[in-house]
Amino acid sequence: MKHLLFFLVTSLGISTGLSAQGVWTLEQCIDHALKQNVSLQQADLNRVNQGISLDRAKSQRLPGVYASASAASSFGQSMNNQGYYEYGNSQSYSGSLSASMPLFSGFQISNTIKAQELNLKASLEDLKKARESLSVTIASAYLQVLFNKELLQLAKDQEALSLQQLDRYQSMAALGKIPEGQVSEIKALYANNQLETSRAQSNLQLSLLDLAQLIELDDWTSFDIVVPAIDVKALALQLTPADEIYNSAVSLKPVVKASELRLEQNERQLKVAEGGYYPSLSLGASYGNGYYGGNMSLADQLSKNARTSLHLSLSVPLFNRFETSNSVKSAKLAIRNAELEVENTKKTLYKEIQQAWFNASTAMDRFKASNESVEQSKIAFRFTEEKFNNARATAYEYDEARTKLASAQSNLLQAKYNYLFSVKILDFYKGEPLAL
Repeated sequence: MKHLLFFLVTSLGISTGLSAQGVWTLEQCIDHALKQNVSLQQADLNRVNQGISLDRAKSQRLPGVYASASAASSFGQSMNNQGYYEYGNSQSYSGSLSASMPLFSGFQISNTIKAQELNLKASLEDLKKARESLSVTIASAYLQVLFNKELLQLAKDQEALSLQQLDRYQSMAALGKIPEGQVSEIKALYANNQLETSRAQSNLQLSLLDLAQLIELDDWTSFDIVVPAIDVKALALQLTPADEIYNSAVSLKPVVKASELRLEQNERQLKVAEGGYYPSLSLGASYGNGYYGGNMSLADQLSKNARTSLHLSLSVPLFNRFETSNSVKSAKLAIRNAELEVENTKKTLYKEIQQAWFNASTAMDRFKASNESVEQSKIAFRFTEEKFNNARATAYEYDEARTKLASAQSNLLQAKYNYLFSVKILDFYKGEPLAL
């Protein structure tokens, strides 16, 4: 499916949006992805929405102001504004303005505000975590491209070596020094090397496509990356202990901070629930007026019908069907669940660091062993090549030695990039930025 997608996109020459001319560093790839990734944009919208929830909580301290108006028509017997019944049709108009504000509500408003502030901070840490996860994924894809580039160069070197041998054997066959059958064997080896080069080229293009899709590039056909000078041997051969890395990570990683903030938020929500046990006090004021028809003028009626009031309202909870007590119980359970979440988050982080440290340690050993294997395979290949050039080894023996060398070199590349990625992951847990 990936091969089909690659050839379809190449043939169509899709070119919409950002141009991918030039080569990209890892930092540029990560920066571009952080700006374009849809999931991150959704996470940021959630952060903005939490900010709105905080504003809504703060606004509960403000007074509420309301206005109302009404108009009515009466037919037949009706009561006038002096309290007497009279016959006939009449119209009345009235309006009022009222305001109320909470003075005390068991500290529920202030605790709700603090809970929303903590929730907003937690959503920001969630956004940071999502950004980190995307950065790690892009770094992995970037290293995969570098790995495939080196594999392609290795395949090209093997192809060039086979072509060199083919030219030599064709010259020898033309002089009658070797039979044509040996030339055919070398031709078969050369054809196989061409196939390996083609396969390596395809794998490289597909890995570039994967990286381009991760960073949300529209035009990837000319997309390429910078090949940094990486001296794996210069990397730290003495790994930082896993416990030391964890002690740094547990105070830095957004995933831990988010869980701790949500624990604090649930503790505030408990105080909000407990506020239901307290009485509430509010202050209110209102003004009303009306016109009821009749012989009295509008000015006189508005002067006499004006109504104003100022009141304090006290509400004492006596029995609310255990709503408050059940809310308190639920809040306590939420706190316990949040405590377990913090504990689980820290345990998961510790396990991840342990696994990353083990991977780095194993990758370092494999890199050392693979490096030694390449050196020995080079010696064996030179020995077989010399015998082959002197017609003391067959093409099969030559190809077997060459294949073993290529396999050792491929294993070395794999070990190199596994070790590099493992070391970068450990650096990432220590709070260092992902860079090459």
